[in-house]
Amino acid sequence: MAQSYSQKAPFNDWWYWSECLVKRLRTMGELYRENGELERGEQATGWAKRLKDNCMTPVVAARKGMKTDEQKAEVKKLEEDAIFSAAEMFRELLVNLPFMSSAVQDFLGVKWQDCKWEDEKEEEEIDEDTGLPIRKKKKKGSGDQRITELFWGPKARQDEGIRSGKVEDGGLPGILMNLLMAEKTTSSRSPTEYGQAMLASAAQSGLATTMGQMERMGVQVNFKPGGSI
Repeated sequence: MAQSYSQKAPFNDWWYWSECLVKRLRTMGELYRENGELERGEQATGWAKRLKDNCMTPVVAARKGMKTDEQKAEVKKLEEDAIFSAAEMFRELLVNLPFMSSAVQDFLGVKWQDCKWEDEKEEEEIDEDTGLPIRKKKKKGSGDQRITELFWGPKARQDEGIRSGKVEDGGLPGILMNLLMAEKTTSSRSPTEYGQAMLASAAQSGLATTMGQMERMGVQVNFKPGGSI
């Protein structure tokens, strides 16, 4: 089930979904370049860098220290600035993702719906005449995990793929729109499981706080947005 927001998401959630987008955009950049689309490849990589740099500003500030009220206030301001900038980028990407997804599908000769992970629990179809299992036709791109993750996300978190790029088809575009809609509410920013996950990831990288603090909170310290870089 896709993550849903009914109230404003905290910075760490924006960071989490930005990181997911960074991974998908880097993969897109690789695929563009490998297929001779150099300009589009640079554009996708540029988007990834902007998203990455945007969220790292408050993270680096937090790493320097959050002991005084002044330091905490400064980090909070930087977080709000990063959310504002991420929201602008998400809005622009929501316009462009359908075209980007369509372009990748075209030059790879695939359809995003057909790039799903194989369901290990799915029963084999049996030919009524022979009684033998029906050999399924191998899907285009099925040997390249990057393509599956681009459209459908990592196997364990399939709402992290770009799918068609359209909001109505879910995945990352649906989540991005949900995040943006929640910003229009008058709610406060409450911690979520995604926020805790990104704090844990930051702790693992020595970016925001200590591992001991995260472990005392009961947060897993090996959780990061999934998928290829």
